[in-house]
Amino acid sequence: MSITPQTAGQIKTYFERRQTDVIALVRRLVELESPSGDADGSRAVAALLVGVAREIPSVWTFEKISARESYGEHVRFKAFGGGERGRGILIVGHTDTVHPRGSVGERPWREEGGKFYGPGVFDMKANCVLALEVLRCCAELDIKPKRPVTLLLTCDEESGSANGGRELVEEEARAAECVLVLEPPAPGGRVKTARKGTGYYEVLVEGRAAHAGLEPEKGVSAVHELARQILRLHELNEPARGTTVSVGVIGGGTHSNVVPAEARAEVDVRFSTLDEAHRIDGLIRASEPFD
Repeated sequence: MSITPQTAGQIKTYFERRQTDVIALVRRLVELESPSGDADGSRAVAALLVGVAREIPSVWTFEKISARESYGEHVRFKAFGGGERGRGILIVGHTDTVHPRGSVGERPWREEGGKFYGPGVFDMKANCVLALEVLRCCAELDIKPKRPVTLLLTCDEESGSANGGRELVEEEARAAECVLVLEPPAPGGRVKTARKGTGYYEVLVEGRAAHAGLEPEKGVSAVHELARQILRLHELNEPARGTTVSVGVIGGGTHSNVVPAEARAEVDVRFSTLDEAHRIDGLIRASEPFD
């Protein structure tokens, strides 16, 4: 159906009336910590959202889908179904966050200047609640979309969607007429119209251990080699092309008095075009040792 000025006014009144309940649910979701890979937290969040969906008349199916490697549970809701109504509307979000368990204790939920703060509230637990609330609003006001609606909330987005999330999104997207993504806006409320591609790499360096004081000349430092590789990786940055290369995690060595025999680094790559992805991938895979 089309949204008339009268209907828009009813929607506004509805959300004003429901505001306290919506905020309370967002807080419950935030305080159920669910960092990527935390199966218990993921299941708790999924259970809460399914419990909410059971009370929404427009939601006719809800499904918890186990992620791979005990990562938790993805959740899929179907609304406004029934009959042959063609390709649907897909709404995509995620329930995992980047905040480690214990973050809520360090930075508890609070309201300040009309805004609410808490680990994961912006990205993107508030939007998970909002999506369900929109389905509730449509049901209460007898607003029936022209197409069936699928709400898919994965539990592995922040870690690259490698535990079943990507396959679910691709499966649903192929059957959809359009897709709405619940990722929060850019600074200033700007709408996001695209996302960069992502690549993850691990650099492993093997050296030779030796006593750093007695016979350092017999050693080959893996840490020194890794440092030089990191500088080389940094030189691959091409901001004008939308390409960034960042070494985010490093490690190596055993003791300060031992020439380190091993070192490793985790590398995050972002790119705006597939050509850039192939170019950077080729350069990284072609890396040679300095020593």
